[in-house]
Amino acid sequence: MSLGERIYRLRTEKNLSQGALAELLEVSRQSISKWENNNAVPDLEKIIKMSDIFEVSLDELLKGERTSRNTEKTIQLSQVNETANPQRKIIGTILLCMAFLVVLLFGIVGAGFSGIIYCLPFLTCGILCFILKRNLGFWCAWDVYILIDLFTAWGTSVSKSDVFFTFMWTEEMNYIRLLVAWILMLCLVTLVVITVLKFKKKPFVSLQHAKKNLTIAWVVFLALQCVTMLYSHFVFNGEIYINYDNLRGVLHFISTVLDWVKIIALTVGLVFTARYVDMKQ
Repeated sequence: MSLGERIYRLRTEKNLSQGALAELLEVSRQSISKWENNNAVPDLEKIIKMSDIFEVSLDELLKGERTSRNTEKTIQLSQVNETANPQRKIIGTILLCMAFLVVLLFGIVGAGFSGIIYCLPFLTCGILCFILKRNLGFWCAWDVYILIDLFTAWGTSVSKSDVFFTFMWTEEMNYIRLLVAWILMLCLVTLVVITVLKFKKKPFVSLQHAKKNLTIAWVVFLALQCVTMLYSHFVFNGEIYINYDNLRGVLHFISTVLDWVKIIALTVGLVFTARYVDMKQ
């Protein structure tokens, strides 16, 4: 099999058109056609880039030897998973037992609902241990952070958005609350940055596909921004403002949930933007 035939086969296996591959390699579609028809040979830089796009080794691309990077990675990951799976299951079992123990102890003292609240980090992380095969610590960090953020919104009405009122904060408003808000905000920024760095390397099929996804992500984010602003205006600043503490906690909780949907959209938008910038370089 010639180099052109191998390029054609690997391209079709990836469901890439000649135009899409040309965009990824920053060449013309005619160049791809010439390579596949053996009328021209790609330079070394393009061959290396194609091996990354097709997820194969240079040996397979140039010589046809079936030792793809994807296969090698799969073998390595399966070997790692065979060792890691029992450990994850053990950790998951321990976390689930701790969740049950928390509920039991709070139930004994007559605070069953509080037990359910405090067991959630152990319960959800324990479930993740049985579901996820990779990036367990990363997703558990997100899970715990979201639960803590929802708890502070429900139980204390402390919000990470309080940091935007730092220069207007007074002693009567309690500086401890402001400190907690800053800690929550810094943790959130750290998690978002880690997420962008972690997922920005996965390329889009083409620049056109990248622009489409990028536009959708930011349009959704802006729409959610408008929804949360309207909610805050009518609920907390409008005529339907309620001064009962319990109901205010529920309203703050709903506001936090809306904020989290917006944060997810923002993170997706940043990841897509980072991928798009990488493709343009």
